[in-house]
Amino acid sequence: MTLEELTAREAIRQLRVDYSTAFDTMDEDLVRRNFVDDVVCDYPDRYEGVEAVLGLFREHWKHLRAPLETLHYVANHSIEITGPDTARGHCLLLDLVTRQHEGSAIVTQGGAANPLLLIGRYDDEYVRVDGRWKFARIGLRILWP
Repeated sequence: MTLEELTAREAIRQLRVDYSTAFDTMDEDLVRRNFVDDVVCDYPDRYEGVEAVLGLFREHWKHLRAPLETLHYVANHSIEITGPDTARGHCLLLDLVTRQHEGSAIVTQGGAANPLLLIGRYDDEYVRVDGRWKFARIGLRILWP
């Protein structure tokens, strides 16, 4: 593996971390920077374009009272460089809810005693645009519940 490939893989790992951070801190600007304009996301419903994804995120954020009430942990990230500016990968997701509010649509099966909302797997396609890696496609497969 070349230094360039290792650097690309690390930048893509950071992209996935930035995605989680952007969502959990409700940072629209960072969300936008992580996606190409015509991104396709299957969550599992399909959202096409960064504005559609942001619309979904805004709907989710309405149920939160503060940043970091949801936490997205990713692990076991596998990345394959497929071209000079393209890659694909997958990783596992643990989605936690740190504070649950009565009447919120975001609740776990065990309530406040159990912060685990879901376990999933992301299947991603990445593209490098102007030297920066971004998501071209995200597929989320929910494994539990």
